[in-house]
Amino acid sequence: MKNPPILVSVIGFFAALAGLAWIFLGLRVIGFDWFGVLGDVQAFEMASIWGWLAVGGGILWLAGALGLWAMQPWAWLLTIVVAGITLFEAFLWMIEFPGTGIGLGMSIMPLLIILYMNSASVKAAFGLTDPPPTM
Repeated sequence: MKNPPILVSVIGFFAALAGLAWIFLGLRVIGFDWFGVLGDVQAFEMASIWGWLAVGGGILWLAGALGLWAMQPWAWLLTIVVAGITLFEAFLWMIEFPGTGIGLGMSIMPLLIILYMNSASVKAAFGLTDPPPTM
């Protein structure tokens, strides 16, 4: 098994962190109080569907992270799709809050991820194209 490029590993690491955060949030919304560690945090009522959706999203994030680390082509596509959705969300923030720069700030990272994931060396590492010629 070949090692992924370092930035693919970093993207996978942050996807894994997001997955764990979503799972934690989902279980908390469902009502799990982490054995009293959170103290007197108010319990949510009638929010279990959102909790289960958050748990499911967290599991998908973790699967995506594992797919990136294993150099799976579907994980490459998932990364492009998520970055594209995030770029669209940044565009919506530009429209909603013009002149603040928040939309521009939100668009930088997904744009860099899309450009990086579409580079010839990364696509070749995922087996999507022929490897670039060596000099």
